Amino acid sequence: MTHSTQREQDFSPSGWLRQVSELIVCFVIAVMMLRAFVLEGYLISTGSMAPRLLGFHKHVLCPTCQFQFAFGVTFDESVDATEMEATTADGTPKYATCPNCGQTNISVTDVPTSHGDQLLIQKHVFDFRMPKRWETVVFRNPASPGEAYVKRIIALPGERIQVVNGDIQINGSVVAKNFETQLDMRIPVADLQYLADSPLWEMPWEVSDGWTQDGMELVSATAYDHKPSTKSLDDRHSLSDEPHSWIRFRNWRWSGGLHRVESPLRKEDARIDWKAFLDRFDGIPVSWASRVEYDPDREVLRCQGVMPGELVKDLTSRAVNDSFKSAVFRLAALSHLAPVTDRYGYNSMVASPEIPVNDLMLSCALQWSDDANEVRFWIPLNNETYEVRLNPGQKTANLRIDGSREILASSTFELDSDPILDQDQPLRLDASNFDGMIQVAVQGIPCIIWQPPAETKPETPNQTPDAIPSSSEQAMQTAILREQQSRWKLAVDGPGVRLRELKMFRDVQYTPGKRRNAVEMPYEVPEGCYFVQGDNSPVSSDSRNWEKPAVPHRLLLGKPFIVHLPSRPAVLEVGTRQWPIRVPEWSRIRYIH
Repeated sequence: MTHSTQREQDFSPSGWLRQVSELIVCFVIAVMMLRAFVLEGYLISTGSMAPRLLGFHKHVLCPTCQFQFAFGVTFDESVDATEMEATTADGTPKYATCPNCGQTNISVTDVPTSHGDQLLIQKHVFDFRMPKRWETVVFRNPASPGEAYVKRIIALPGERIQVVNGDIQINGSVVAKNFETQLDMRIPVADLQYLADSPLWEMPWEVSDGWTQDGMELVSATAYDHKPSTKSLDDRHSLSDEPHSWIRFRNWRWSGGLHRVESPLRKEDARIDWKAFLDRFDGIPVSWASRVEYDPDREVLRCQGVMPGELVKDLTSRAVNDSFKSAVFRLAALSHLAPVTDRYGYNSMVASPEIPVNDLMLSCALQWSDDANEVRFWIPLNNETYEVRLNPGQKTANLRIDGSREILASSTFELDSDPILDQDQPLRLDASNFDGMIQVAVQGIPCIIWQPPAETKPETPNQTPDAIPSSSEQAMQTAILREQQSRWKLAVDGPGVRLRELKMFRDVQYTPGKRRNAVEMPYEVPEGCYFVQGDNSPVSSDSRNWEKPAVPHRLLLGKPFIVHLPSRPAVLEVGTRQWPIRVPEWSRIRYIH
């Protein structure tokens, strides 16, 4: 009887309410305990870790190639207000530049601002273990403990760190990232899935006539042949058939840039038209006219950055010498081919120098309609070009210097599915030369990891030259870098191979910053401290620039492991009334390496 009465009380309204109240109290206590001892949330306000982690930004859709990217609107104290370009009266940036196709002057005035990423961190994790190099951490700013920063651990206690030519040297040697870290830090350069729909744009790949185009994919039509070709795919036109199927990277740039290019032009062919050009613009402040010059000693016409169309038209429409016209047209075409640099679409409105980046990663997916034949990669590294041969049928991979028979590294790999039969699981390949090391991965698992012996590495000067190179020296450097990057190449053997998701990425290029720490000379990290840097190096306030660069272990708050509850602004309309609200952006929820 007593037992039955107790059951009736449990299901009475008052008993049900009491149980719900107890559950709510337990839940609140659990949340408070988690927040106090296990988890904590932090909102990122600036873009020092972009594009991986975002501060307050705008989601921009490029109107030309449909590539979506983040455009930063807030920066930390590393960016001076005078460095901001193209802003409204209240300081809001107006124009963005697409990091994929290079389209400039994309208006963002009417694009709403999204909040920065909200991080959920594991508190006190570093009370039980030491942080690792390249690990992302949240810590208190040593100069202002009330502020929480998120950066990446670069150097550990007792290590001597120096930023040299964009790489990190620890105790005198460049430290290489493992493949998982490379994937976490790589920055997009070009994506075949987003081709610009403009007659003024060209694709950043030279493609042999052995391919035809099917949407955003390339299909090999004939067997592989190493015969070179001068034809390229541009403006979405299909390719004709010839007996070879290869692609070669070329970084085609729409506008701007600080690179210099030259075109030969004899003095007698330049004399009349060049003098007339100088006379027309003598004393007139036309910025694009100042980008071109004639060097009579070397007999070359030289240009800085991409030659604007107005300048080409002015030089050729008034010219009387056909050789002068031809030199201008050659120079204009060549000026679009530039080395990959460390420019970011995220902070394209911030005035900063562009530094060439040679650490690249080629990523693609391949699907066969017949036997899965050989795939070849050509990867430039230092002064050599290396060839990787992968045989999906035999599941083998070999690395050698191009033109040599000596195999430097070989490996076997496993495939969970057949790239011929399984249309949903193509063969995914990645090849990189980050940090002076060649890594090749099949289906996301490295199969080739190789680094030249230390004694074969050429010595290169740091990013602190005593004198600014002359225009001719800069043009020579551009030509060398452009030729080196154009050695990136992929080829397939056999017809019916579909090339999907062709992408090129670059590594983070660490810039000198204010040259306060670990740039001019090595910096030794004190015991119990760490040296930290942001991935968006040009606009990151970090250990390079701080008066006290070391971050003590006691200031580490935890490890971020997930981006949660991201949102964007929206408007709720009911009848004639409107309310500003925030809408979740589920696509931004992700785990953090």
